[in-house]
Amino acid sequence: MPSGLSAISPPIPLSARLLAKPFIDRLCLWGFRWVLPASHSWATAAAANGDVEHFLAMLGRGKPSTSLQTRLRRTAELRRLADAAFTAWQDAAFAGSKIDPEQLADLEVARRRSAQAFSNQRMAFLAFAKWHGVPAVPYQIQEPDAAVAALPSERAAVSALFASPAQMPAITVSERSIVRGIAEYWLRFPSPAAPDEGATADTVWVHVYEPLQATADTPNMIWAHGLSMELEMMESGPLDFLSLARSGIRVLMPDGPGHNRRVRTGLYGGEAFLREAPISGLHHFTQTAGEFAAMIDWCRAIGHGRVALGGISLGALSAQVATNYMADWPAACRPDALLLLTTTDEVSALVTDSALGQVADVDRAVLAAGWGRPHVAALARITDAPAEAPIDPARIVMLLGLRDNVTPYAGGLRLARQWELPEANIFTRDQGHFSAAFGLAIDPAPYRRIIEILKD
Repeated sequence: MPSGLSAISPPIPLSARLLAKPFIDRLCLWGFRWVLPASHSWATAAAANGDVEHFLAMLGRGKPSTSLQTRLRRTAELRRLADAAFTAWQDAAFAGSKIDPEQLADLEVARRRSAQAFSNQRMAFLAFAKWHGVPAVPYQIQEPDAAVAALPSERAAVSALFASPAQMPAITVSERSIVRGIAEYWLRFPSPAAPDEGATADTVWVHVYEPLQATADTPNMIWAHGLSMELEMMESGPLDFLSLARSGIRVLMPDGPGHNRRVRTGLYGGEAFLREAPISGLHHFTQTAGEFAAMIDWCRAIGHGRVALGGISLGALSAQVATNYMADWPAACRPDALLLLTTTDEVSALVTDSALGQVADVDRAVLAAGWGRPHVAALARITDAPAEAPIDPARIVMLLGLRDNVTPYAGGLRLARQWELPEANIFTRDQGHFSAAFGLAIDPAPYRRIIEILKD
């Protein structure tokens, strides 16, 4: 999905224009109905490591066959190759010794290429998942009364969930490569969030592009991706963002929790966000808040350029929820600007009202578990947008799609009006959720506006 300031130059290819048409939204949602169950099958196959009986036992359906055995073995081999490519890249990037920039760039391309081959293997499970009725997500929804009772009610206690780290994590900076005239490197640090019981600490990975002549004045933009949007697992995925760096800013692209290099074995990218909805979504927001604070603090430490925080879809929502509580953060951890691409005000309502969630059957699972309006209202007090903008409205930029039913347009418009954003900062297009994202490749005006704000 094109999402950064695209490197496409006029004339815009017909294929790019078609992707920005609203019919693409219906096609994407239809595709998710097939791809999500296939993804669950594929992730289970990866965990089974070629063992058919183990795969069938974990999935709870299907029967052994020669073709299934072949697919499982191929999945295990592709995973092995992807892991080996990741290790080779990580050893070179973070070894602490100099490496030829071209060699490092080649290792990164090889990592993404092998990751994409492994990720694409999920398509081999399309028919299997459809035939055997594999669910998009094996939901484990918490009992609503108990879940709500465990939520803090006092403002101070809620703020503590979203607090900036008491001690900033040590951030390791990789060696550098050069990609098409732009400096490329990575950040790595332990997530400030406490790991789940029995789990190992989570590592945050951040892909960085910046101008070769970056200085202490270079502005920064932290760009968070959407649900199941794994650009770092695609050979050409991050390359759209090179143009943003060419405009004179540093672009930081973190892997969100449960995505890209942070996916746990047996899950696919984005599944962890959905599996225990809506509480797992709340955990995602609290975790990303601390990670954003650490990244902003790092930007302040290396220079005095302004910092924008934002992203698209789930990334925009994560930034938006975090900034609800940043008044309690140290000044060094607060962003100067916000970029909210396809957002909405009632984040809590998305558990039942988002078209993408409905495709994944999260609404049915939550309602079947007994969640009702009073339970969702308890979450709304934590996640939904406040009445006043968290920063100067003149420094907030929004992109809204008139036909967006994933992060509903009506809520995005309410938010823009409630926060009193200047008209010049509101970009409304006759598109849906996905076509609006694709449309940024054709008309990147929201990016141009946030760059103007950062450089003003």
